[in-house]
Amino acid sequence: MFQLIQQNDGLSIGVFGIGGCGCNTLNSIFEQRESDQAHLYSVNTDKVVLEHTQSDEAVLIGAELTHGYGAGADPKVGLQAAEESKDQLLTLINGCDIILCATGLGGGTGTGASPYIAQLASEQGKPIIFVATLPFSSEGQFRNNIAQAGLNELKEHANAVITLPNDQLIEVLGNDIGLFDAFKHSNQILHSLIKSLIDMLCFQGLINVDLNDFAKIMDCQGDAVLGVGKCNEESELTTALNGALNNPLVNQVDMSSSTGVIIQVNCKDEISLGSYNLITDTVRQQVSPNALVICGVSKIENLATNYELLVIATGASSKMVVDKTQSDSSPDIATSKPKPSDIFDIPAFIRNQSAPPSKSAL
Repeated sequence: MFQLIQQNDGLSIGVFGIGGCGCNTLNSIFEQRESDQAHLYSVNTDKVVLEHTQSDEAVLIGAELTHGYGAGADPKVGLQAAEESKDQLLTLINGCDIILCATGLGGGTGTGASPYIAQLASEQGKPIIFVATLPFSSEGQFRNNIAQAGLNELKEHANAVITLPNDQLIEVLGNDIGLFDAFKHSNQILHSLIKSLIDMLCFQGLINVDLNDFAKIMDCQGDAVLGVGKCNEESELTTALNGALNNPLVNQVDMSSSTGVIIQVNCKDEISLGSYNLITDTVRQQVSPNALVICGVSKIENLATNYELLVIATGASSKMVVDKTQSDSSPDIATSKPKPSDIFDIPAFIRNQSAPPSKSAL
């Protein structure tokens, strides 16, 4: 039986910003937070960064090891720092029902501490979801190797890992985008993804599952993908859904192999039954018939747009992407350049700075 629930009272959501990238993300989330059920925790080895991070609680990990001067881009130091502060981290973890984490991979603190924090949460039976950025290729093979090793380890412990490769910012925004604007936009994407997750968890409606059901979907082994689509007219919901399902700024994942899916529809006013069925049927057709699918609709009056769609698919496998040096004669495994309509939540002042899409991309 479906239940209409205005707010999931009593649920405590821990939002962890780990390392420099994660702490930067918390700054934008803190000012726009709309639910008192989300508690923000900044975790870093750098005391200066923590002093300039807006959060409910700042945790300087590895104070004796690093003296607050950072991990020196060494993941081993980041891990040792987290191990030193195990008791502090466990106290925060045990106070949460669900944990959402923002982190950057390729450096010291985020790469080293994130898998350890995921391991602690897993041992405590807490669902933990990561949104992680990957470095630009231009940052060098050494840094990219560190990020990949950290990502592989993170996937061993976290329930779901959603990756955001910085290289895809260039593909979508163009080479002319300013460096600071690119990193700022990366933080905006992380913020938007996490905010959508918070809205879904705090304002549940027309959903017949409990926290354990949510945890079950998050526990599906494999890669995860999360997309958000927004629109103001109900007639535009199909386009918004397409934007959510084809988000070019998250890692390419084969959604058809997903074993667990959450579809969340947030709206300012009532949505028609026909539109609801169209959304759920469209998503169900793109995943395995045996996939566990949770559907929900929430009424949130302070949404920025009239409708917002959130799709989370877990237990999936990564798509194969053709190397740019290969021929275009392999359409079965190549990923196409994203259409302008697929671009996820890109501010106009950034979008207008990128080179116009070629006709082949339209």
